Amino acid sequence: MIGHRFREILLFWWRHLGPLFLVTAPFALITEATQWIFGPSFVLPETEGAALQFSGISLAIILLVRPLAEGALYVQLSAISNGKPRGLLACTAPALLVYPPLLLSYALMAIGVSLGWMALFFPAAWVYTRLCYAPLLVALKQQNPIAALRQSFQMTQSQQWPLLLVLVLVFLAYLMMSSLVASAILGVVSHTTAASLLAALPVSLMSALVNIAVFRYWSLSQPSGPSGTA
Repeated sequence: MIGHRFREILLFWWRHLGPLFLVTAPFALITEATQWIFGPSFVLPETEGAALQFSGISLAIILLVRPLAEGALYVQLSAISNGKPRGLLACTAPALLVYPPLLLSYALMAIGVSLGWMALFFPAAWVYTRLCYAPLLVALKQQNPIAALRQSFQMTQSQQWPLLLVLVLVFLAYLMMSSLVASAILGVVSHTTAASLLAALPVSLMSALVNIAVFRYWSLSQPSGPSGTA
């Protein structure tokens, strides 16, 4: 069953690369442009004992844009499931209408996952698994963040372990694929900024695999299949 779901997610992603790219690419470009203008969101220290460097402006903009990007992606996933993929504006507008509660739901999720990280990876992954339906409920059902988080915790009760395992497998696949693509681009394009920009587009498309996994399990939990958007 886990293997079947994993292949199903990969196949869905492959079949709908165009509509997914239409939504993921603009936000990837915004992220790269932000870091080009204000500096990298963070830079890992190259030597032992060196301090972590980061740009507060870049980091803030990226964190503010991310909920909108994922909200638009969930709107597109719902539209694809209903057989009617949307354009960028038609996906972004519904997410923009619920942006404040969407932002709050991601902030509350981040707090929960951060607390889980204090007890290492597994508790953090489990917390994310139990709360991952909340953005969907906000974006597609217009629920308030607290109710969405509560309902997500209830809805994932019966499928928490299969969902957790699939999310881990999908995330590992994303890391492997994105690393290979980024390395290939960096090996061909010598200009760092250009290479980062070119790599961001396919990598952002690959990151949609995690959202597809969440959406697929959420859809299966619905009494009448995938839900339409507002």
